[in-house]
Amino acid sequence: MMAEGDGGARLGLRERKKLMTRGAILDAARSMFAERGFDHVTVAEIADAVNISPKTVFVYFSAKEDLVFDGEAEMRDRIVARIRGRAPGETPLDAMGGLLRELLASYDPPAVTGLDRLRRTVGDSAVLKARMRLMWEHFEVAVAAVLAEEVGEDPHAPRPRVAAAQLVLVFRLMASEAVAEYVLAQPGPEQAAALENWLDVTLRQVAGGIDDFTPC
Repeated sequence: MMAEGDGGARLGLRERKKLMTRGAILDAARSMFAERGFDHVTVAEIADAVNISPKTVFVYFSAKEDLVFDGEAEMRDRIVARIRGRAPGETPLDAMGGLLRELLASYDPPAVTGLDRLRRTVGDSAVLKARMRLMWEHFEVAVAAVLAEEVGEDPHAPRPRVAAAQLVLVFRLMASEAVAEYVLAQPGPEQAAALENWLDVTLRQVAGGIDDFTPC
């Protein structure tokens, strides 16, 4: 019996076992990280939970932090594709906002639960915070390249790079510890609406700029 891969190709038993092992490692790691924090879980403990050796974990993941940022490349490509493939008349900010709304609506468990899990996973880990900053930079570079291509400018020129930084800022804030703490401080039934409101306000603020920023 064969299974199909993401591209419709038929996978053999060996490939399916690899995918299952990889998934089991991720599931165990994410559960333990969320419960105890990244810095307080060892690779040996993760390996033991999956009944494999620590060495085998590094066959699938080159570093411990890759267990947290496994989907980084896919998300970067999704952002780039959404901006590049946006509808006529749709701005890059509209595209980013639309993607974030899609993500909020599609997360299972709900986005608020995911934010809390990420907050508990990262905790005070300097390693994860540094890796997260690097991830946002990778996103900015990729988005700047798309925007620069559209306007015929160097990707390091001010316009595409500043615009990219603003677009990624929206994403970064929505995944930040500060937003998580703000949202989770609201009554349970109001948390999802609080997260959506934060996105709405952020998009308006970025679209309008800060020249006329005054207290509400």
